[in-house]
Amino acid sequence: MENFKITSLSENDIDGINKLYNKYINETAFTFDIKEKTYDEKKEWAKTFNDKSPHQCLVAYDNTNLIGFASSRSFREKEAYFSSVETSIYIDKYYIGNGYGENLLKELFKRISRCGALKAYAFITKPNDISEKLHTSMGFNHIGTLNKVGKKFGKYWDVGLFELSLPIKW
Repeated sequence: MENFKITSLSENDIDGINKLYNKYINETAFTFDIKEKTYDEKKEWAKTFNDKSPHQCLVAYDNTNLIGFASSRSFREKEAYFSSVETSIYIDKYYIGNGYGENLLKELFKRISRCGALKAYAFITKPNDISEKLHTSMGFNHIGTLNKVGKKFGKYWDVGLFELSLPIKW
């Protein structure tokens, strides 16, 4: 992890993030998006984040190679949910299992805690042992399962719901 760095999302990151996310769309059920996102769609998505709010996106690099990204966004649209966020993390398959995801999430949780986030939720398509292991190692608790909630690749998928209380002190 000598050349590992984490930064807030910038316009320069959008193309790489979009390519990584589209791989997840095409190759996995870990996102329920079915159609690839365009650069312009991802650019609009990027506008939803703000470093001074609980809704942030962080990007990780190994030198100039994109490792992945983690984000937090509105858990629900109603104002009373402001202190709760839904989190997502996407790591390039060549970097999975080397601690990058843990470091990326730790930084995200540190930043969003300072901005008023008290609860983080992760929705994890089952089976996804790697993601479940990462989230439980970070302190998330499995609090339920949505059964056959989404259909992708001709199959219905369950989604586990995981909850983390913030702030976390590591």
